[in-house]
Amino acid sequence: MSNTSAVLVIGLCSHGLAVTRALAKEGVTVFAVEQNNALPGVITNSVSQLFSVDSFSATDLVPALLQIRQQLKKWDKVVLMPTNDNHVKIVGEALEKLLPNYLLSWSACATHILNLQKKDFLESAAREQQVNYPKSVVFNSLSNIDDVVSTMQFPMILKPVKPMSSFKTIIVQTVKDLATQLETYQHDFPIVGQEFIAGGDNTLFFAEMLLDNGTVVQNLTGRKVASHPPAQGQATIAEIHANESVAMLAEKFIAPYKLSGPVAVEFKMAPDGSFWLIEPTVGRTEFLVELIISAGYNQPYQEFLIALGMPAPCYTNLTSTIWFDCERAPLSFVKTCWDQKTLRPFGKKPAFTYFALSDLRPFLKASLSLLKRVMFKS
Repeated sequence: MSNTSAVLVIGLCSHGLAVTRALAKEGVTVFAVEQNNALPGVITNSVSQLFSVDSFSATDLVPALLQIRQQLKKWDKVVLMPTNDNHVKIVGEALEKLLPNYLLSWSACATHILNLQKKDFLESAAREQQVNYPKSVVFNSLSNIDDVVSTMQFPMILKPVKPMSSFKTIIVQTVKDLATQLETYQHDFPIVGQEFIAGGDNTLFFAEMLLDNGTVVQNLTGRKVASHPPAQGQATIAEIHANESVAMLAEKFIAPYKLSGPVAVEFKMAPDGSFWLIEPTVGRTEFLVELIISAGYNQPYQEFLIALGMPAPCYTNLTSTIWFDCERAPLSFVKTCWDQKTLRPFGKKPAFTYFALSDLRPFLKASLSLLKRVMFKS
């Protein structure tokens, strides 16, 4: 890889760590910025230099990114990679300041990226593409709750419109429960309420795509095996799982926007076998990106090449993989192996947060932190 190009990754949680390792594996020079120097990822050997920022608020992050770029003057091109929705929103809203200094895989479609982050945008977008989306309402206040939900069926699932709010999802069973939760989280208004689609974790499917100006370079589908909270939260176990319907629906949903960069679309399969859009992840790789990286699909490297205006490869020699988030669910791998009496659960190659033989220090630090937490709880 040319020594005139580099990457700056925002955030070194286990997700950011997976991204830096995937890039370094291809010979890319990687820099990172992080606000929490206690994270295991900050001691990775995949990052050439770590920069600190006081916080990941827009007030602190945008000036810090501009200052960091001054320190990276020797690099003609630096690709910026956010790793969570808040980063994407901040970067997308500050493009005028950042684009003279950084490259971004999705800079040409930033307006669509920011819109697709908003939960209250998705229903109309899905209807336009004739993709199933749960019946929804938007709560902007505590007024007239009974009237607002008079045509809705319970249970309902609540989701904040804005990314990275104080909660992810909440299921409510009654109007009274709904009113209580809305009062508790009124600082997160607007909040979307949706009719809840029945089904457990294994009914949650996703398509992991890399696009170049609307062209799908790669599309790999998977399924959640477990999540926290169950059936409504972030995956703690996920597997590669081929599903043509999910792949086609994902491409259909995003077709009008001519997106570039990494895109994931999640669906839930209803009891009748129909698929319903849950949400897209845009402007960044997903938290479970290690799943597809371990399978042989180096999406961060594809994103890097797209940002540079270069063609990205489509990976064909893939390994069926299952991923365990041993940070949120420390015993998930052990329990699954015990239940199935094998070290290859579901007959697939296991992958984990933090663990890499070529970069053991983050794993050792994470393991020590976990041990301390367990001992402290005891």
